[in-house]
Amino acid sequence: MTTKSLQKIQFSHLIPHSGSMSLIDKVESWNEKEIYCSSESHLSSNNPLRLNNSLSAIHLIEYGAQSMAIHGGLLSGKSSPGYLAAVRGAHFHIDTLDNIKGLLYIEAKAELKIDNGAVYGFYIYDHTKTLLLDARATVIHTNS
Repeated sequence: MTTKSLQKIQFSHLIPHSGSMSLIDKVESWNEKEIYCSSESHLSSNNPLRLNNSLSAIHLIEYGAQSMAIHGGLLSGKSSPGYLAAVRGAHFHIDTLDNIKGLLYIEAKAELKIDNGAVYGFYIYDHTKTLLLDARATVIHTNS
């Protein structure tokens, strides 16, 4: 595992989101197979996914997808625009993020990489290492 952590300014160009929609704060570590990220953006009252002052657990999928995008960009050295084509086997262990007060930790593991896409398994934990979501996602790149 690469031990060098990266701050948002070092990877923000690798995802299509900007401003408050860029949800990942830090890459803790990564290698060619996996990435470990962290975030506190769920705590922000300005989180663009917030509705009626609540943040649904369904939005954890976006945290996983952004971690996948950062990983793909770190591997290729550039942004690789794409679409989240499928999410399967999603197990939500909470309903909302409203009571999660510390960091989120996102672990994404590349299960299959092809020229125009990838399949990842991802896991999101709270600061106590309690599992909040586990799922698999497929991304298809618009240009390879």
